[in-house]
Amino acid sequence: MRLTFIFILSLVSALSIHARGQGFSVSPSRLVFSGNAGETVSQSITFSNNSPTVLSFINRIQDWDRDTLGNKSYYDAGTKPQSNSKWINLSSNSIEIQPGETKQVIVSLNIPADAKTLTHSMIFFTQVKQQHTEQTKGTSIGINILMEVGIQVYYAPKGLNAGEFEFLAFDDHGITEQNGVKMRTLALKIHNKGDINKDATVKFELTNKETGEDIKLAPQIIAMLPDATQWVLMKIPANLKGKFLAVGLLDAGSTYDLKVAEKEITYSP
Repeated sequence: MRLTFIFILSLVSALSIHARGQGFSVSPSRLVFSGNAGETVSQSITFSNNSPTVLSFINRIQDWDRDTLGNKSYYDAGTKPQSNSKWINLSSNSIEIQPGETKQVIVSLNIPADAKTLTHSMIFFTQVKQQHTEQTKGTSIGINILMEVGIQVYYAPKGLNAGEFEFLAFDDHGITEQNGVKMRTLALKIHNKGDINKDATVKFELTNKETGEDIKLAPQIIAMLPDATQWVLMKIPANLKGKFLAVGLLDAGSTYDLKVAEKEITYSP
């Protein structure tokens, strides 16, 4: 097996992400603050209600991080080392949006005097609906949770090193069975060498070197925190036979090099 890494200039623009629900939208899905230590900086989150009903939300702030497969885990505010949860103030702890109405919530970040590294947290807006329920003795008010959206909040000090992505490994993790279906897994191990959060699109292509047949798989979008390492997994048919060239491509936008990893694999009957 052979593993090579190729670096090519990318001309693809950076990712743009928005959070949406049926009849409702909130943007942006990510706030990136930049300012000097000791300053207070502000941005707004816009809610639009295109549904025929009144929408009400309450908010909370939590810390979060990602594991080596990119899955998020959430924690109490202010408990993670790179948290900025305690720096955040919102213009309102709740918001009610009438049908056809657009409203904004102002998010202010009080930057400490010693802030020098990238920090992050998450603001959750949880939709609630007041519902009166009759009980045997008296009446109580219950709250039904209908929808929840999360807004990532970053503080990125000026002058941070953007760095690059690098490939650490390109492996075949063998055959696994899920719900009675056998699939083979290709795994690309990626490291973010920079001091900022970065997004990228990862694509895999598999070519039969004997027949020339190409197998193209759906791209995956990843987001990685500074100095993070992540496995990106791709499922391929378990019954492949012959010599194949596997290619993994990582595109992080026009300001970064396109990364290409190749691996030659022989699948035996």
